[in-house]
Amino acid sequence: MSSTKLGLAAACALSFPALALLGMLHAATARADPDFAIRSPEVVTGGLVSGDSVTINVTAPSPGLIKHAKVMMNGNDVTSALQPDGSPGSMTGVVSGLAVGPNLFEVFTRRGHHGHGHNDAVAQLVVARATAPAPDTTCASLASLAGFPVQPSGGVGGTTITSATLVPATATLPEYCRVQGFLQDRLGVAGVPGTVSYRPAQPYATRFDVRLPTAWNGRYMFQGGGGTEGGTPNATGSSANGTNGVSMLINGYVVAAQNGGHLNSQLPPTLAATATTPSILSQNMFFSDALAVRDWGYNSIDVTTRTTKFLIDQYYGRHPDKSYFVGCSTSGRQGMAMTQLFPSHYDGVIAGDPFFIPPDISLSETWSLQQIAAISPVDPITGRTLYHLSIPPADQQLFTTAILAACDAIDGLVDGVIENMARCKFDPATFVFPSSGPFGSIAPGQPLQCAGDKTATCLTPEQVNATKKIAQGPRTSRGKRIVTPDGTTLTGYPFDGGFMQPQGIPTRDIGTATQQPGNIGLGSGQLSLFWFTTPDTNYNPLTVNYDTDIPLVAASSPAINKSTDIRAFTRRGGKLIFYHGLSDSGPPWTYTHRYFHDVAKTRGGLEDASKFMKMYLIPNMGHCGGNAATDRFDMLAPLVNWVENRVAPDTVIASGTSFFSTVGTLPGLPTTRSRPLCPYPQTLRYTGPEGGDIALAENYTCREWPTRGRDRGDRDDDDDD
Repeated sequence: MSSTKLGLAAACALSFPALALLGMLHAATARADPDFAIRSPEVVTGGLVSGDSVTINVTAPSPGLIKHAKVMMNGNDVTSALQPDGSPGSMTGVVSGLAVGPNLFEVFTRRGHHGHGHNDAVAQLVVARATAPAPDTTCASLASLAGFPVQPSGGVGGTTITSATLVPATATLPEYCRVQGFLQDRLGVAGVPGTVSYRPAQPYATRFDVRLPTAWNGRYMFQGGGGTEGGTPNATGSSANGTNGVSMLINGYVVAAQNGGHLNSQLPPTLAATATTPSILSQNMFFSDALAVRDWGYNSIDVTTRTTKFLIDQYYGRHPDKSYFVGCSTSGRQGMAMTQLFPSHYDGVIAGDPFFIPPDISLSETWSLQQIAAISPVDPITGRTLYHLSIPPADQQLFTTAILAACDAIDGLVDGVIENMARCKFDPATFVFPSSGPFGSIAPGQPLQCAGDKTATCLTPEQVNATKKIAQGPRTSRGKRIVTPDGTTLTGYPFDGGFMQPQGIPTRDIGTATQQPGNIGLGSGQLSLFWFTTPDTNYNPLTVNYDTDIPLVAASSPAINKSTDIRAFTRRGGKLIFYHGLSDSGPPWTYTHRYFHDVAKTRGGLEDASKFMKMYLIPNMGHCGGNAATDRFDMLAPLVNWVENRVAPDTVIASGTSFFSTVGTLPGLPTTRSRPLCPYPQTLRYTGPEGGDIALAENYTCREWPTRGRDRGDRDDDDDD
């Protein structure tokens, strides 16, 4: 690629299989001053070179300024290796003499360079030369190491390596050493006392998997998990919404993963519901062991991080240059825990859709489920609540059509995505379908809420009321907002274009004819087990009384990670990127939005906080992905560029494959699309030509709209109805 702009255009023209490689196609580019840039067309951001030379390109805003540019590598002047390359204000050349490990290239203006240090540079770029395993160290030898940081203590075990295997290179992955083992094995308890599920000698341990490439780029990536974890860890180095589905082993990262301190396959089986007690899922059965909850909260991440970094030291003979954490949901929360509790573990953290205040999120989830239960019929024979009949798929689609009819065009394009929901004034109780335009033939001039009998083109008042209560969030019987023992004001799930799409409210609160709503087992099912001060296995979370039961909720837990004091992390140069789906029906995006603002308030406001923290709110996207959304993206490359090259993230190109082919009466729309994600508080607007290709990212622009006071997240948090 000859420039970042051309690279973007080329990427936008790619088919989706090619888009999966988007993160690998971007050449490493760095700009500390927006008028200067230094890049290597041979090296992707976060990648590596194998030899001792690399092609470097430097650009300046004018030919005169490029003549005065001085390029240093590791403190040595290498300007003479670069020559004018025919483009105005640009010079390119091959620089030799790279050291093994990180090599720092810096650009100075000659008149401005007085040897004061890195902060004087107008641009900088780190290029990693591959590090090989240390001499006389083999992969197999790691199995017999001693001196690990996690040692036995009392009845808790230390470090056990179960395998260390050199995995040959394949057509898609390089050669790497795979080390597996477990930490802090012990016996604890699990299940419900007094029932067949109770186990007084339940085995627990943190299992880990770390993969160490033979050609290492000096970087460490922790790959997070989700839910209650508990699976066999698998450090593939790939995530759809962290690395765009590309394994970072390809780029030379060491990658580690863990299991949250327990194996679901070893936990007691699901305990069936009785006439007086709810069902308890097998994967929740570790609730009764305080150390197991702490492991899931943060401890397994801590001990795995320390252990795998020790293995890095032993295998390569040196420490990682930089360490990065990539997580969503549970691991989004765990990433936040690292910034708050272990600020020296990571240089950069990606926290997607974070489950960081579980008691409060569980109360929001339970409130939503209660609203659906209230309008669901009951099977007269089994007594089972038929959630899926509350708002059937056809009515879900009708709701989605209505909100799109109301607000889809606000961003300049009718395409099935509301990019600026803050400017949308949608009330399903008063909305009337238009009589013209793309949505004019749905129910011309008719209200969404039925005035009489239920028809295919209207929702009952009960259905509409349920959606409004879900959007509003928990209230007392007098309509007052609720503050929980940990100090959080509860919120709901504000309307978005994906609110009633499959991975929005339906997946967790409505379910299908063959699958119960997800919140029954996890969100609501965990409330009285994990998040009550005294666990109560007889408590039915679907009967929460929001007037009287809130004091039962715990004010603290190892899994509550809401401290806004992350100064120890940011003083080290730590950077934090949040992203959150605006149709997430698990953790409401409003909690992440509020935390972002609360941290900013402690650091002088959003402008100052933007020096270490960014947030991307993604329209239509459900929990860590799903719906008609751009839910595949690479956040790691922008994070690395920020941490190492001082280039703060701006737009992030994302793609998706589940967009609507027909919106209203507009047919033939592309189901695979690419577009930018905007850093908060910017939102996206179509700025391409009339009739242009809506699948191309280059036809969109991020812009900051006037807020007219407060954005909808603040309104949701503060206003009573």
